[in-house]
Amino acid sequence: MSKAITISLILHLSIFVYMVWGESRPRNEGYPKIMTVDLVSLPPISKGIQTGTETPGSPQDEAEKAKLQSKVETKPDTPHVAEVQKQKKEATKKPQPKPQTNIEKAEKAGKTKSGKAGEEGERFGLPEGIETGSEFGGVRLDGGNFETPTFLNILFAKIKNRWDNPFQGADKVFCTIYFTIMRDGTIVDAIIEQSSGIPAFDQSALRAVMAASPPPLPLEYTGNSLGIHLQFQYIP
Repeated sequence: MSKAITISLILHLSIFVYMVWGESRPRNEGYPKIMTVDLVSLPPISKGIQTGTETPGSPQDEAEKAKLQSKVETKPDTPHVAEVQKQKKEATKKPQPKPQTNIEKAEKAGKTKSGKAGEEGERFGLPEGIETGSEFGGVRLDGGNFETPTFLNILFAKIKNRWDNPFQGADKVFCTIYFTIMRDGTIVDAIIEQSSGIPAFDQSALRAVMAASPPPLPLEYTGNSLGIHLQFQYIP
C-alpha cells in the first residue's frame, strides 16, 4: 500500500516539475512560410490607347491608333504670330486709288471722243458745266479754248426749243450739223455734216440751228468766230 502511494507521489511530482520547468524554457520562434513567385514581363503599352479595356495588339487597338494618327496629320497648321499681324496690317490698309487711264481723264475733263460718228457722242473742247440734254449726242468746238459754259448752255437751249423732230421710229437716228458763230452772234455756214439717212430729220435739225439766234460771243473769248459740230440724236 505504501509502495503504491510512493509511486503515485513520484509520478505526480514528475508531472508537476515538467510542467513548471517546461513552461520556463524559451521556445524557438518559427520562421515565416516562404512562397515562390515567378516574375512575368508585361507587353508594351501603345500610346493613346487606354489599358485594361482591350488586349494590346488586337485589331481594334490598331484601328484606334491609325484614327488618332490621322487626326494629328490633318490638324491645320497654326499661322505664325508675325504672319497674323502682317495679315491684319494689310486688311487695315486703305485701298489705293486706281490710276486713271487717258480715257477716264478725258471723260472727267468733259472731253471725250468717239471712234465712229453717229454711234457714241463726241465731246471735245467743251468747258465744264455744259448740259446738252438727251437731244444732242456729240459736241465738238473749233477755234481754240472756249471757257464760257454759260454761252453754250444758252445756245443749246435755244436750239432745243426750236427743234421739231419729225421722226418717231423704233431705231436710233443721228445726224451732225456744222455751223459757225461770228463775233456778233450771227450763224453762218450751217451745213449737214453727216446725214442720218432721213432727209426730214436732217432738215429739221438744220432749221433749228439757223433759227437759234445766239447772243454775241463772250468778251473773254479772243477768237473772231466759233465753229461747232453738233450731233442731233433720236433715241426711242
